[in-house]
Amino acid sequence: MNTPHQPKPLATPNPAAFCRGDFPQTGVALVIGGSGAIGRQISLGLAAAGCDVALTYHRNEKAADEVARLITEMGQRAHMAPLDLKDPDAVKAHVDATAERFGSIHSIVYASGPEIRMAPIDQLTPADWAAVMQTDAMGAFNLVWAGLPHLKASRGSLVAVVTAAVNRVPPKDILSASPKVAIEMLIKGVAKEQGGAGIRANCVGPGWVDDGLGREVMQTQLDESTVERMRRAIPLRRFGEAREIAQAVVFLASKRASFITGQTLCVDGGGSL
Repeated sequence: MNTPHQPKPLATPNPAAFCRGDFPQTGVALVIGGSGAIGRQISLGLAAAGCDVALTYHRNEKAADEVARLITEMGQRAHMAPLDLKDPDAVKAHVDATAERFGSIHSIVYASGPEIRMAPIDQLTPADWAAVMQTDAMGAFNLVWAGLPHLKASRGSLVAVVTAAVNRVPPKDILSASPKVAIEMLIKGVAKEQGGAGIRANCVGPGWVDDGLGREVMQTQLDESTVERMRRAIPLRRFGEAREIAQAVVFLASKRASFITGQTLCVDGGGSL
């Protein structure tokens, strides 16, 4: 689908990325959902900032392997593994093993989520609702439950990718937005309760991104006139890029955001205004 006025995407971040040197020299950044469009750019952005990166994937092993290869080419250690977030025991075992492999975990990024299905509420079923809550909201809780002991030990940072739609009611997007609202409150709760342990916890809320799931929805579930209306409703008159979301995540995870916690940074071109 044509989206005019889009900046040219960057395949990988500049090795001299901003925030380089703003992470601990030991330990690892754990990126959940590192094979997706946004997760990929987050993983590469963290590597460009000087982090070793452990990333997980659900089904797309090939994409995860490509991200891991690029990280190693940037001079950082990488590890990839499949993970079912719905299984709390598996999540804990993976987080514990990652900490043991790298010595510690200084940053955890939740960049996962179910496929986006646009539908009005009166066409949804209890099974539809339960599925996204179990996959997304419960999956995020399982990660927080498993990861907090390690972040306490490292006085680390937690960042969750949610959605800019947490600030307004999104027509036909309730299955995507509702679990993200729950995740946002969970992250704010961590910030409130665990600040004394040195943990910072923040969210990044993407608007429409012309990549990954966002692009798929625009190409398969929306007609061109609807997509154009959406683009024109954004003050910057364009859709975002995955790398722009990643830059916000890397910043919030880094020491440059050392006095920022409990916040949601919307990266949406002003679309939530």
